[in-house]
Amino acid sequence: MDRKPIIDVTHVSARGTSYRITIPRKIAKRLGLNDGDILAFFDDDGVKIDKIQ
Repeated sequence: MDRKPIIDVTHVSARGTSYRITIPRKIAKRLGLNDGDILAFFDDDGVKIDKIQ
C-alpha cells in the first residue's frame, strides 16, 4: 500500500440516519470551499471529494 502524507484529520459523528463530518479550515481552504458550497463524492478507484461548481 502506498502511504501518502496526512494533511489533517477529523472526527465523524452520527446524526439520525446520516453521518456528520467536520472539514478542517485548512482543508476547506485547499478545496476552495465557502459557506453554502456543495461537495460531491465520486467513485474514482476509491472515493474522491470535490466541490460542485
